[in-house]
Amino acid sequence: MPPHASVGQDDASSEQGSRPRKQVDWIKFFGGKPPTEIIEIHDDDSPPPPQPPPHSQPPLPPPPPHASSSSYNTQHVDKRRRVDAASDIPTYSTTNTPYSYSNGASTESLAATTAPTSIGSQASSSTTRLDNTQTGQKRKRPTRNTEAERKKQEKSGPRGYLAEYGEYIPPPKQHKKQREVIVPHVTDRHKATEKVDDDDGHYIVHENSRLGDRYSLMKLLGQGTFGKVVQALDIKTRKEVAVKIIRAVPKYRDASRIELRVLHTLRTADEQNRNRCIQLRDCFDWRGHICIVTPLLGLSVFDFLKQGGFVPFPGSHIQAFAKQLLGSIAFLHDLHLIHTDLKPENILLLNATYQTFTYNRNIPSSSQLTARNAKFRRVLLGPQINLIDFGSATFDDEYHSSVVSTRHYRAPEIILGIGWSHPIDLWSLGCILVECWTGDALFQTHDCCEHLAMMEAVIGQAIDKSLIREVSKHSKRGDRNSASRFFKNGHLAYPFPDTPRQSKKFVRSMKRLEETIPPTTQFNKLFLDLLRKIFVYDPKKRITAHEALKHPWFDEIVEDDGTEAGRIRVERERMAQRAEQERLQIEASLLRRR
Repeated sequence: MPPHASVGQDDASSEQGSRPRKQVDWIKFFGGKPPTEIIEIHDDDSPPPPQPPPHSQPPLPPPPPHASSSSYNTQHVDKRRRVDAASDIPTYSTTNTPYSYSNGASTESLAATTAPTSIGSQASSSTTRLDNTQTGQKRKRPTRNTEAERKKQEKSGPRGYLAEYGEYIPPPKQHKKQREVIVPHVTDRHKATEKVDDDDGHYIVHENSRLGDRYSLMKLLGQGTFGKVVQALDIKTRKEVAVKIIRAVPKYRDASRIELRVLHTLRTADEQNRNRCIQLRDCFDWRGHICIVTPLLGLSVFDFLKQGGFVPFPGSHIQAFAKQLLGSIAFLHDLHLIHTDLKPENILLLNATYQTFTYNRNIPSSSQLTARNAKFRRVLLGPQINLIDFGSATFDDEYHSSVVSTRHYRAPEIILGIGWSHPIDLWSLGCILVECWTGDALFQTHDCCEHLAMMEAVIGQAIDKSLIREVSKHSKRGDRNSASRFFKNGHLAYPFPDTPRQSKKFVRSMKRLEETIPPTTQFNKLFLDLLRKIFVYDPKKRITAHEALKHPWFDEIVEDDGTEAGRIRVERERMAQRAEQERLQIEASLLRRR
């Protein structure tokens, strides 16, 4: 019988009955050096083949993993996050720094960095070649010893698998903020014969042109009211960088000098960037434009969500994001800085490589009006991030604008007009973490009173009377504070007689935190506890970044698609190292033969 032919059960039984099984001398078989573990497979008691895990069932269909919606709030579309796809050039916020861009065109596109086993990666770019790609990932069946060793490694250390992100390292105690940054003027030795600025003071970008005396302009990445962001080649280091070219308008030039002070303070306080804040590489004045040079990074957390159909992140990755961001926030606050504009768009992934897993479930939602489900989910192989956009960051002892933060992530004290400080960054972080859990922004509104009503619905508590009294005091002092009209008899007066019916319906549909994140596991319970400490109206009682870093949630270990993707990454890194070692050995062998 050929070796590949199958043997029937009756034939196997008769063969076993006529010929007794011989005892194998394993010590002799292995030459006196037996292995530490031996697995025998018998024909008479073979277990059924294991079913593949639900998130890695092959084969997977070719389309990308987009979430489908069974019912949406069609009448309240202004509440949902809008993405303008009409322009090929991504739009930046007025304070954006040159680190990320919506099209994902870094040194490698998302499609180019997609894991070979990812499905749907060919949809990321019609021009990207993805040869010999697979459409599924089978999980290897671990032996008892390797499984125990893996669990031991994951649970070792005070933070389990989060240990790779390290503990928070505070800045030097005597570190002082930067007072002034000298921006060197670069002389234009090649006088431009054509116009260099448009009518609004924006620099006119020409590909392959010189930018200063060190950079070669490659392409436009994005633009906003502040200026333009370009990808450039550092001729000295031969590395690609991002350059923010500020508009040749006095107020934007002045604002950029404040941003340079912040970036310089961050760099001098943490030269090795252990606290994951984007670092200043260079700055110069070129043709009347201040240019800020930073590393060229990849997709933002928001862009990754968007390209994956807004399917949420696994819990282990949300945990990793939280730990890294809290370290960055604690670092800023120790330097007496407030970011003021934390949001998924301002959190960049160091590597957007992902693995696609089967999802096949309803997506959690913070609203009863939204019901979505998804078949697949893109999962990052590594959730390392950097915090960016310090254009609106401010020192705590300097001027504070009355309104800061993007609406969806704005803390209640800003809306109430009673003054703000470091705690607003923690509130924004809480909104980001819930958004990572659901895939959608938590407070999707553009009205202040409705925003406060949504907060009460989500938290399940009314706004503190002490804060309402503080609002009244500001109003009596003659401050132009419109928040006092939101309250009546010590309570939020929402809804008003003229409040639209759709607004009332939308607020009523908001789920409480424990409905969005059911406390069915210890991981969820601790996550929910941290969020409750973040979503506190009174900023004086809100948890600080340092306190949050010590929360027991970061000691909790969860097994999910994120941890599995991490093992895939580690295995690929080992294979790459092994291949590199083999290549070096071959090269050395060839050199010896010569």
